[in-house]
Amino acid sequence: MIDSSLPASRPRLGVEIGGTFTDLVWQRADGSLATVKVPSTPGAIHQAILNAVEEAAITVPEVEQIVHGSTVATNALLTRDGASAALITTAGFRDVIEIGTHARSGNIYDILYHKPPSPIPRRLTLEVPERMGPDGTVIRPLDEDAARVLLRGLAQAGVAAIAISLLHAYANPLHEQRLMALAVEEAPGIPVFASHIVSPEFREFERTMTTAVNAFVGPVVRRYIDRLEEELAARGYAGVLQVMQSSGGVMPASQAGAGAVRMLLSGPAAGLRGALWYAQRNGVADIVTFDMGGTSTDVGIATGLKPRLVHEIEIDRLPIRIPAVDLVTVGAGGGSIARIDEGGFLAVGPKSAGAQPGPACYGRGGRLPTVTDAQVLAGLLRPARFFGGKLRLDMVAAEAALESLGQRGGARGAADAVLRIVNANMAQAVRLVSTARGIDPRGHTLVAYGGGGPLHGALVAAEIGIGQVLVPWSPGLTSAFGLLVAETVIDLAATRLRAVDDASFDAATVARLRGRAAAAARENGLPDGEWQAEVGLDLRYAGQAFELTVWLPGPANAAELRDRFEALHQERYGYRRPSLPLEAVNERLRVVRAAPAGISPPVPPRSPAPAPDFAPIRLDGAEVQAAFLPRAALSAGFSSAGPAVIEEPTATTLVPPGWQFRVLPTGDLLLEAV
Repeated sequence: MIDSSLPASRPRLGVEIGGTFTDLVWQRADGSLATVKVPSTPGAIHQAILNAVEEAAITVPEVEQIVHGSTVATNALLTRDGASAALITTAGFRDVIEIGTHARSGNIYDILYHKPPSPIPRRLTLEVPERMGPDGTVIRPLDEDAARVLLRGLAQAGVAAIAISLLHAYANPLHEQRLMALAVEEAPGIPVFASHIVSPEFREFERTMTTAVNAFVGPVVRRYIDRLEEELAARGYAGVLQVMQSSGGVMPASQAGAGAVRMLLSGPAAGLRGALWYAQRNGVADIVTFDMGGTSTDVGIATGLKPRLVHEIEIDRLPIRIPAVDLVTVGAGGGSIARIDEGGFLAVGPKSAGAQPGPACYGRGGRLPTVTDAQVLAGLLRPARFFGGKLRLDMVAAEAALESLGQRGGARGAADAVLRIVNANMAQAVRLVSTARGIDPRGHTLVAYGGGGPLHGALVAAEIGIGQVLVPWSPGLTSAFGLLVAETVIDLAATRLRAVDDASFDAATVARLRGRAAAAARENGLPDGEWQAEVGLDLRYAGQAFELTVWLPGPANAAELRDRFEALHQERYGYRRPSLPLEAVNERLRVVRAAPAGISPPVPPRSPAPAPDFAPIRLDGAEVQAAFLPRAALSAGFSSAGPAVIEEPTATTLVPPGWQFRVLPTGDLLLEAV
């Protein structure tokens, strides 16, 4: 456990569950910070949190706030281990989520291509007589008698959740609201999720799929959150549990069931938020975030410390219409399994050994070769120093696992190849968030965190042409730390498709949106004066299929809207079309409450320069002598050239040949190419 002194502050706790480890950062009442990293417990997910709380010896009744990030919703969707949910839709539109769109993920020439399975089977997708027009006009009233029969049938069938997505409900939710009321009478106790609440935007397939996914994972998340809240309450916690959203802001756990889809990128979003905080405190303006964990690596970009937000993400090839930070995820983590693919070539990931049984070197019964096994055999991880000495690695098991790959050079040749492949996979993810979007990453700083990020950060940066890598304090717990510095965020949207004119965003429109923001703040218990509202419009050229969000400080006329939109369009796509008319698609609203101030990881105390240990490591097939240094003994201002390996309980940092590092005044590490 890392323990360090801080200014006095109220007790707060951030805890994030990953695929392999669960991380905790605790800001205590006396101002000190404690950090704990424990193995995740896939069989009983909440137990890892309780284990971390116990290991940190936290006095739970004294904790004022707990903020939590989790992969529960994502795992339930990926494994299709969610609730037995039903979908009610407009008569004639039963196959909206079965048909989907013409878009195909992966190889477009695959003649055996299959669409991803829907979370709700067709046999549980039912139609109700009703029809709403795109302008909100009732074309056919809801047949309440038929609706009652349908709902009673679902209750008798024993479904665990009901999704409702009626045609054009974003324009007029009247029929969805009435169905929700009828469900209380005819299917009591069954949670109901309606599209006008979950995703009140046009595009029938995306809106319906988002609502269906929410119904599928919502009960799972709700059960997990309820169990966690019960266990914490039993230990004396009286505060409100907060959970991280995909947008990078937190929300009360009471909304976790109703808005479970908003948690799909919970952990990665928390990590990005933490990376922004560390970059800002070190005066770094343009960053690429690089979060390598046990199962995957998440990469984002924030030029000017402004991460790009998107309004739709894709999980397992399913479109989810929610606000989210723009990240690229690849199956490249410490637990990623190396294998020989169908073509006879060595491949790494995306399948992971996870926490149980874990890599072969963990000694928990794993036999398959992983990235961590390759790191051990390359000498980058020392068996007796891993995880602060709490988990001794088995070098013999790692060697046997890698030997099974049958590569030239035996186990060590396989380790070299595995590390080169995983670095190439992660470098490609960096390209996808940067050069593939017209952004040159070479002027950015790579912020490397997660359990494996600092070990691979400089190697990936060198492959991209990035010359600086920032490694935060306690990098393996950056996501948990990000939970403590994240704002409370409420995202709202409403579709109002129309041509842009001077009334599109006039004073009356802004006043209406700010009034809605005030209502949302009250509903979520945000005190007056402690939040701010951000308002904007989704705009597009007439005829375009997608739109860009323009955030505005206040009312704007048509000319001002065009200027702002075309500047953003030029930046994003490289051109503008002043002769084309503009359309406004969605109104957007963000209510933001800043996180409590006062948190600041410590600057390391002045101490004599440590005497390094020297040991051989293998990089790209060559063996070199590297200096091994304990990070806790490095004072601010300390610097050295690579090759060097910096060890600490939550992560290991590699400084390759041709790089140097120094300890910044903040205590964070800056690696630079020479």
